[in-house]
Amino acid sequence: MCAQVLKFRAPSANSGADVEAADQAAGIIALDREPCDDTTALQFWVGASGSRYIHTVHSLLQCPELPAVNYLLVHRDANGLPKVLAAGHTKNDAPSLNLAEIRRHGATLGANEVHVHMLTDNTSAAKVVEHDLRQAQLQGTLPPGSQLAH
Repeated sequence: MCAQVLKFRAPSANSGADVEAADQAAGIIALDREPCDDTTALQFWVGASGSRYIHTVHSLLQCPELPAVNYLLVHRDANGLPKVLAAGHTKNDAPSLNLAEIRRHGATLGANEVHVHMLTDNTSAAKVVEHDLRQAQLQGTLPPGSQLAH
């Protein structure tokens, strides 16, 4: 894993303003890319408890190997609207095995993105986040993405 500095950028008229406007409406922050950064966006997701969880957004095919994390498998449609297909957390010590399982599960469900939450510090906390997001998904209250303003 490499260290990275995230630089937030405002939407520009020259670089796909329509896509950037859709991203902003979905609660996504576009980032300038650093050489080692394959992450193109951040998104907040709200659990059934009302807690907000920030996720980095990766394409299913470009997702890096993952250590102990929570993740959402998401299908983003042609209009840019995300739909959560599954919530989970990695269970293996080998990051490459975690990635293989996420890709297999995502491909089976038709996901094209992996949203990764890395801020849990133990397995118990990861399970709490997973169940909170999964309960919101099952209740149909998981919004397409929350706005960044508090």
